[in-house]
Amino acid sequence: MDISNLLKNNFICQNEKYGTLYDRVNAPLFRKDFIVNNVKSAKLYICGLGLYELYINGEKITKGKLAPYFSNPNHFMYYDEYDVVDKLAKGGNAISVLLGCGWLNPIGGKIWGFTEADYRSSERMSLVLTINDEVFLVSDESFFVKDSHIIFNDLRCGEYVDNRLYNKLDYLYGNIDSSFKSAKKTYSLKGEMVLSKTDPIIVREVRKPISIKKSDDGYIYDFGENLAGIPRFKIKGHKGQLISLWHFEATLDGTFYNKNTCTPDADRYMSQKDILICSGEEDYFEPSFTYHGFRYIYLEGSEGIECSLEMLVLSSNILKRASFECSNEIINRIQHITLNSDISNFFYFPTDCPQREKNGWTGDASLSSEQLMYNFDCASSLSVWLDNIRAAQREDGQIPGVVPTYKFGYDWGNGPNWDNVLIELPFYIYKFTGNKQVILDNKDAIYKYLNINLKNRLNSDGLISFGLCDWCEAGSILEYVCSTPVEVTDTLTCIDMLSKSSILFNVINELEKSNYCIEFKNELINRFKNKWIKDYRVTCNTQTAQALAIKTGIFNENEVKYAEKRLVELIHLNNDLMKYGVIGNKVIYDCLTENGDGDLAIKLITQERFPSFNYWLKNDATSLWEAFNELEDNKLMRKDGGRVLSLNHHFWGSVSAFFYKYIAGIIVNPNMNNENEIIVKPYLFKDIDYVKCSFKNKDNSIVFEVIKNNNDLKINIIENNGFIII
Repeated sequence: MDISNLLKNNFICQNEKYGTLYDRVNAPLFRKDFIVNNVKSAKLYICGLGLYELYINGEKITKGKLAPYFSNPNHFMYYDEYDVVDKLAKGGNAISVLLGCGWLNPIGGKIWGFTEADYRSSERMSLVLTINDEVFLVSDESFFVKDSHIIFNDLRCGEYVDNRLYNKLDYLYGNIDSSFKSAKKTYSLKGEMVLSKTDPIIVREVRKPISIKKSDDGYIYDFGENLAGIPRFKIKGHKGQLISLWHFEATLDGTFYNKNTCTPDADRYMSQKDILICSGEEDYFEPSFTYHGFRYIYLEGSEGIECSLEMLVLSSNILKRASFECSNEIINRIQHITLNSDISNFFYFPTDCPQREKNGWTGDASLSSEQLMYNFDCASSLSVWLDNIRAAQREDGQIPGVVPTYKFGYDWGNGPNWDNVLIELPFYIYKFTGNKQVILDNKDAIYKYLNINLKNRLNSDGLISFGLCDWCEAGSILEYVCSTPVEVTDTLTCIDMLSKSSILFNVINELEKSNYCIEFKNELINRFKNKWIKDYRVTCNTQTAQALAIKTGIFNENEVKYAEKRLVELIHLNNDLMKYGVIGNKVIYDCLTENGDGDLAIKLITQERFPSFNYWLKNDATSLWEAFNELEDNKLMRKDGGRVLSLNHHFWGSVSAFFYKYIAGIIVNPNMNNENEIIVKPYLFKDIDYVKCSFKNKDNSIVFEVIKNNNDLKINIIENNGFIII
């Protein structure tokens, strides 16, 4: 039977009206009662647009939070499969489905053009139940529907619940009262119906507050670290009592501060805010169709009533594949806050931040691709997201800056350092897993980008200059103001893209395309050297430019040592401080260490002076921040008067890959032909005396430690199961 086609042609809805910020529509609750006997097998397939929760006989059986996926439904509509044979009772049964807005009606997404999408519509669902391998029922007008107790929901704003409307009998067989009406058949959207194979979103941890403080008319709950998730709240309030829960990252002058996390389309009083209207009985509140980025919750309206409030930490169920620790506690803490930002920003795919945007910025994922693959087994989820990136690619090869998107990100917000995701993800997925399928799936899109988009974007000097810059340069007053010309970062990044693409094409034996990449790369190198290189330096004289030129092979073997001296000179001229953005951050520590200046790399990362990662730690960072800006003493206020950006971004996390590759010294699949091969070759650093590292890949695992004795390093392999150490 063709389940995809059945689902595609059997969507139902409550009506065609969809909610807005100020004209709100309740989330619909669908219901179907049926009788079964002699059930040997039972499968249920469901596509809920935008999001769904599935119940059978009152039991929630949804695979995870925020199911099934975040996508442009004109590209893909995802469905899930459930084996429900053990969930069905002999005789009467009830299926209930709650629907949320998700990406179908992204109410708080106006600034990115989501509210203008032609797919924007009311929530809809399609469902197929098979019994004993035969179609038993499909969603149609025999289903009933009513307004649920969820009176507003949006991924970016929050969720409002009126528990006076909740009735547990609505989920149980035989209780379809007059409040239910017949569902309506509705149209399908344009996207391909696809079974979701991504890692589900789960509750990773339940956190209790580490402190509760009175503030204004409410209480501030501190959960210790800045993460992503939802509240779990219990209270027995008065009927109609209104409880507000505001989620935010930082406090200022003893009260909550959310200017840096506001959804741009709504005022700050609607951003990351949940509301509970009490039923008069004991109420339990756990949002169904939103999530937040926060460390703190400001609870308002509970004065004088006993209640409990916990944080459910959420993210995709990506499993840790490695661990890293060393004798330098600052580096350990940086590794820890990197992992916090990684999980906070992995909701089916890497997002930029978990509070304000929740967008799949391609550049952020490109910058984090290697460190994500070191730290997590996330290849499956990244591969599914690549499907969506290819679907968003235009015929001219252009890639948007965010995926999923409607139209945003094509005319601004992209460029080689963002589009690079199309090469970086397959490159590192293959490098760590050996799975050639990811290359085969993406080879045509990669070649289209290189052969059409880049070729058509060459400027009068035969170089490339059309994208975003070295974003968030340390100390810059604005994130898009940087020292390195875009032509430099774009062209050097394209040279690196072509190098990696030639390797990928070679792996799948497409030698003509591999040779094309090499020829194009050499052309760009020659043009770049003619315009930008003099006396072993990139003439714009920036840390990013010099490091990127070294890392991408602009200098030959005899020139590199002189080029690296120029890099060190540039750092010394800036008092041994960072003067680079996220693009420079990905390469500069590698360059310094490979050329004998690893201690300077460690100094850049760990020194107390602004700017450094340690400066963040000194200012109570528990996740990676979006930018390096100097703050007023003990306040979340910038000395330069600029706005404070997100306090939970992962795109600086490429530093974690440096920890694995150079401090622990573990290099995976160095020859790009066997993922079971590794190198263990740590570098010597003055401030690091001990390292312990573990790493898993499929069934292989290794645990080792590195011990420094004077100027020698001893590697002690504690355990090795399956890896070939070369």
